[in-house]
Amino acid sequence: MTTTPQTNATLEQIAHIILEHDSFAICGHVSPDGDCLGSQLALWHALRSLGKQATCLLVRDEPIARSLGFMPGIDQMIPASAYAGEPEVFVGVDVPSRERIGEDACAVLDGCSTSITLDHHAYDMAMCQHVYVDPDSASASMIIWELVKTLCDEPPVESALCAYTGIVTDTGGFRFQNSDESAFIVAGELVGFGVDPAFVATNVFQSRTLASVKLEAVMLDRIQLNTEHRYAISYIVEKDYEETGASKSDAEPLIDALRSICDLRVACMLREQDGVVRGSLRAKDETDVASLARELGGGGHKAAAGLTLHMTIEEAIELMHAKIAGLLG
Repeated sequence: MTTTPQTNATLEQIAHIILEHDSFAICGHVSPDGDCLGSQLALWHALRSLGKQATCLLVRDEPIARSLGFMPGIDQMIPASAYAGEPEVFVGVDVPSRERIGEDACAVLDGCSTSITLDHHAYDMAMCQHVYVDPDSASASMIIWELVKTLCDEPPVESALCAYTGIVTDTGGFRFQNSDESAFIVAGELVGFGVDPAFVATNVFQSRTLASVKLEAVMLDRIQLNTEHRYAISYIVEKDYEETGASKSDAEPLIDALRSICDLRVACMLREQDGVVRGSLRAKDETDVASLARELGGGGHKAAAGLTLHMTIEEAIELMHAKIAGLLG
């Protein structure tokens, strides 16, 4: 465990702060993945078991990936724009900065007397008053689970299920570089709390819609492979969703298909969406794709990062070719 310089509290101290308050808003990052949602919900269940009032916020009013819909409580999450509560405490999980929570959630944050960050993204600024960030943690859900155990004498099984889902998704089913000993130890502990790994794996990795598979076929047909620097870029445009009958969340698994190509160092998936281009980057070696994402206003981890580009898809493709080649050159 190596906390960042911005960390100014232990999990025990944060647990003490939580126990002193009664109402909470729990927020993750834009375009939430399984670790983000799992972290939010794991903490939400724990707070509710303690008799606290808590609400999980979504940065945008967008559909959640179908593969994550099995997590208990996910149907009670609400967009920050629709939230009218006045909580005492704002808790940011799996998110390091105001830019990643959007204006509506920032308004909630600014209205709280107390704020907490629980994260595993290294960032050079602090968004909240009380901060715990461990970039060595394979997932934010592992941090949340440790906090839940500190808060609750008997952690809810729902918290265990959501935390396990977060670990599984952020490690790619224990296939990514962050799948270290600690990830397996915590996962094993969660199984001991009653989590069914096969149930989670079936929902997360084997529940794609036919439209998502059709969208993948479109993406695969557009792969641009750079054999010199060993990277691949592909893309989806707005009309592809209509022609395949796919939703925006159906595009989430596409980066994993692109990443699976042998001999690649980096995979880049671009998605035209709502007038911008959203990009996902994955590294299969020690390349730091997060540094590239941060350069373009995004963020993430060394091996997995995301960004938003305010340009056309053609301009985005050209830019990413130049940036990735430069990174790998």
